[in-house]
Amino acid sequence: MKVAITHTRFSEVGGVERYIYILVKYLVQAGHEVHYLCHFWEEEVEGVTFHRVPYHLKAIRSAKVLAFDICCRRMLRRLGPFDIVHGFSKTSRQDLYTDGSGCLEDYQVYSLSKSPLKRMLGRYFPHQQAVLAIERQRFRRGNFHKIVSMSELVREQIIRRYGLTKEEVKVIYCGVNLERFHPDRKVHREEVRRELGLKPEHPVFLFVGSDYHRKGLESFLRALARVSGARCLVVGKESLRGELKYRQLTEELGIADRVFFLGMRPDVEKLYGASDVFVFPTKFDAFGNVVLEAIASGLPCIVSSKAGAAEVIQPGRTGTVLQDPEDVDEIVAACGPYLDQKRCHEMGKQARIDSEQYSWDRHFDEMQKVYQSVVDLKCQAMGVRSAGAGAQSSP
Repeated sequence: MKVAITHTRFSEVGGVERYIYILVKYLVQAGHEVHYLCHFWEEEVEGVTFHRVPYHLKAIRSAKVLAFDICCRRMLRRLGPFDIVHGFSKTSRQDLYTDGSGCLEDYQVYSLSKSPLKRMLGRYFPHQQAVLAIERQRFRRGNFHKIVSMSELVREQIIRRYGLTKEEVKVIYCGVNLERFHPDRKVHREEVRRELGLKPEHPVFLFVGSDYHRKGLESFLRALARVSGARCLVVGKESLRGELKYRQLTEELGIADRVFFLGMRPDVEKLYGASDVFVFPTKFDAFGNVVLEAIASGLPCIVSSKAGAAEVIQPGRTGTVLQDPEDVDEIVAACGPYLDQKRCHEMGKQARIDSEQYSWDRHFDEMQKVYQSVVDLKCQAMGVRSAGAGAQSSP
């Protein structure tokens, strides 16, 4: 197939970005002709043709967003036809759209400031209104053939807000690299703990995620202060001001010596191996692929019910699901059982078993089936027989 991918950037860093990065590699390996429309790419990939989408009026954020959408559509018409146009963000029309962030108005509930005034201003900020306008066009029938949601949580949002059907919105959970994230990485346990000054008997909780406010780090740190003896490794990207705020919080709570801010780590698999349990108390996440990485690494997980990844956790078998990730008492109670490292080890073995159904190979097979179904729908709309390729792109 001749496939066009649209996203603002091509990079291995970032949740959606890393997902697309891997997907593109799989598409090339499977023999598809791949065109990538973006404003920025970090590297050239053999078998992929990159097309730079200009950022007009880039000094005005809302105008930049709208311009990207318009320019993508123009370029697709010029470069097409494509069998599949697969969009990921900031575009209003494509054959297939993968939603990895959820509906904007649901996202805003958890990502905006606690201040009512700032929340109101945030919702009506021109950039937010531009993104919302594109989203409303994206989910209008006629502007897509199929929507892929990374979780039931997000599918329910789309159906509730835009009146689509379950047949139009298909859930396909993310894939995980089962070789990179593996219980064998615990060979690094002693090395990492020695590097950080952690003793073998210390219960270690691992937090991985950027945007600490939305990911619920504050609630977890407040809970950690009441969990005797536990340590926490914090991995992720935050602004200098933001990280300083959380470091000050650990000082106020008296746990500065038990919390390790490690920033972004390219060797995060080693940190999974050094830990006993993974925590993801997010206020909202469309999915949260770090949860799959954790269970593949043999870690039980404490996961917020506001994360799509909670759907892959079996409570009591592979982890705990928090009903209210901002309830410190609930988090404290959830942490208690995981102070027993033997219990963590046994649950971690079950977690690894469950993770094996979420391999990237499995995920890509599912995506190829969706691609073919979209080609079939396009051919039906044009009254021609599908041969697996050759359909005109809809944008």
